Amino acid sequence: MGKRSLKVNAILNVIKEAVNILFPIITFPYVSTTLGTFGYGKYTYSAYIVSYITYIAAAGILRYAVRECAVVRDNKKKVEELVNEIYTINIFTTIIAFAILAVLLIFWPKLHPLAVPILILSLMVLFATLGCDWVNSAFEDFAFIAIRHVICQTIALGLVFALVRTSDDVVGYAIASSFGVVVPNIINRIHLKKAYGITPRFSPKSAYKKHIKAIALLFASTIGTYIYINSDVTILGIFYDDDIVGIYGVSGRYYTLIKQIINAAFIVLIPRISKELAKDTHKSVEALKKILGLTIVAIVPASVGLIMIRKNLILLFQDETYARAESSILILAIAIIPALLANFYINIVMIPLKREKQVMIATLVSAGVNIVLNLVFIPLFAENAAAATTLLSEFVMLGLGMYWTRDMHIKGVLKPVIASLTGGIGIAGLCFYINSVVSRPLWGVLLPVLFCGILYLAVLFVFFHKEIISLVKNKKLI
Repeated sequence: MGKRSLKVNAILNVIKEAVNILFPIITFPYVSTTLGTFGYGKYTYSAYIVSYITYIAAAGILRYAVRECAVVRDNKKKVEELVNEIYTINIFTTIIAFAILAVLLIFWPKLHPLAVPILILSLMVLFATLGCDWVNSAFEDFAFIAIRHVICQTIALGLVFALVRTSDDVVGYAIASSFGVVVPNIINRIHLKKAYGITPRFSPKSAYKKHIKAIALLFASTIGTYIYINSDVTILGIFYDDDIVGIYGVSGRYYTLIKQIINAAFIVLIPRISKELAKDTHKSVEALKKILGLTIVAIVPASVGLIMIRKNLILLFQDETYARAESSILILAIAIIPALLANFYINIVMIPLKREKQVMIATLVSAGVNIVLNLVFIPLFAENAAAATTLLSEFVMLGLGMYWTRDMHIKGVLKPVIASLTGGIGIAGLCFYINSVVSRPLWGVLLPVLFCGILYLAVLFVFFHKEIISLVKNKKLI
């Protein structure tokens, strides 16, 4: 299977991620109203429990599997061996995860009434392991991933409205939610055989032990990331009531949304970079410079744009009771810049370079900084402290990522910096003008997105007209 266009892969993955974001937005008002606070609370807590075993079953395998499989994907025999080895490890971690779940369900009385929705939702964990979707990522088959995902999620969306009709339909919602993961992975088993001639097999005698150290390090970094993401909300909930947590939840939602959309465009680069770095590390530096430049070009306008339309976003999707979220959204919007730069150094550079130990240390240090600062400042400054500690922790992650990749000499990105700053200033000015003449929140969001998008494309064409023409003509990025 030949190389796919990175441009097409990026677009497809952004569409897939947009569906992941859009569908919950569509279903949330209906589900939360139909199930009521009690029923929706049961589902939420069930999903929360399953999220823990998801991390245990995944065990940091995804990033490792994509990287290793991408390197040997041109050798069918090596690919089959590697897939079986990693699949075997994943079976073991899944068994451990379900053993832990069984203990919780048996010995934790609070979970007894939730056993059915928990078990239904846990099918997502089982079939994610059996499906081995990471093989598609390694082969850069993002077209199949996106099309399959969008179709199955659309069906799942219909199931939500068909199965959730009363406050007692928690199990129906669990079934609909699981459909979008279980069915795609069943389909994927067929696809792996048809597209690559691969049938993942459990092979306990295979040489899987050589992978365990790297996977364990990535698993530790995954746990650190989980703690890092959730510590601010957890500590905020200890010191303040649900209203403050809800306000910060709104801020975090927009911050996460922007990160997910931009990350989706860049995650497709990991298989290609992993393969190229395995061939020639120094030759790949030029490609990494281009990717860093693209990252810089993407993040500054996203950050500035979110800052400028944050008030209208709150009024459009929430109401004036959430007006207090403006300040924490502003802080988190700034945090987008170090967060996505850190993503470049950690996931695009360090993971393909097999620097799992440094990734683990960077993640755990950032998580530790985040927790300590949260404990000190959240009691004093509430949700703004939670946002500010996230910003500082992202800078810590970025600093460590830059330090541990300094030998790669990834420099020469002055033009993207100047272009993004120029565009950011233009976006801020245009948004300020639109906000001064528009009163309705809907137009206060749509018009800035439309006109600022046009403005920024014009700025990029001025700075990068040769590069843009080259990309349009389908010349390779990497």
